[in-house]
Amino acid sequence: MYQVNLLPWRIQVQRRRGAFWLRVFALQWALMLVVLTVIMGLLRQQQAQRHEALLVLVRQQAELTDRHQRLQQAMARLSRLTALAEQHDKNLAYNRRYLRLLQQFSTLLPSSMWLIAFESKAQSISLRGLSRRYEAVVQFEQQLATVPLLQSYRLADVARRQDGLFSFALVAQWSRRDD
Repeated sequence: MYQVNLLPWRIQVQRRRGAFWLRVFALQWALMLVVLTVIMGLLRQQQAQRHEALLVLVRQQAELTDRHQRLQQAMARLSRLTALAEQHDKNLAYNRRYLRLLQQFSTLLPSSMWLIAFESKAQSISLRGLSRRYEAVVQFEQQLATVPLLQSYRLADVARRQDGLFSFALVAQWSRRDD
């Protein structure tokens, strides 16, 4: 059976209801778009902040890496300079030992005797010289006992040359202590 709607108010109510639900639906879509836009904006802002923080950290890391490299270079330079200073001090002590020995030799050598060679090895020295008299060689050997820089010594070779001079070779050990 057919029903005829002769009342126009029902059509208006249905249209109003339809328009209301259409507006609610459109408002929901608009609200959802606004919320999504806000969320996307916040995410972009958060991403930009994180990117800025990352750039700051990368710059700080580069600065710290540069500082670390400079510190390593300074430490290596300090190590080299310390080693050079230690070597310099060793050389200075070594040279002072030679200076003291030569100064003592200048007072110990008889006037008729002179040294012609002075060779140094790690723990010993060897002297070669010439003398007009054999007694001067023996006297020099005996006076070496007063030299604190040498601990043991021995006359290795004494020979008379054709020109009448005595050539001698003497080997001595360096003392372990530095006086």
